[in-house]
Amino acid sequence: MPLKTLKELVAEAQANVGHISPDELTDAKQSVVLIDVRDEPDYDEEHLPEAVSLPRGYLELDIDEIVPDADTHIVTYCGGGTRATLSAHTLKNMGYENVSVLTGGFRGWKAEGLPTEASDE
Repeated sequence: MPLKTLKELVAEAQANVGHISPDELTDAKQSVVLIDVRDEPDYDEEHLPEAVSLPRGYLELDIDEIVPDADTHIVTYCGGGTRATLSAHTLKNMGYENVSVLTGGFRGWKAEGLPTEASDE
């Protein structure tokens, strides 16, 4: 089996997961679990309101504690979309059926002037 590049992995993942725009997320927020897969310092500095921090490296270890119901709508995001897409694909492979990636990631959200918050330290 030939090795796959990151670009190929992301393209495969994108084809297998849902996508949600910032506007759609704003409308659906009450019915989704929003997972920030960036590293914790990035999350602590600034994140989407009501997002849960679950860095990509801990996703498989901790997702069942955060989202025990496989039917829950999960939306993943990172800075631009790569880690979120790979994370969403992993969640699909784990049996979570209703998984979406935030189009444009955190940078896209901020570019649209949508609200963010910082962690209380």
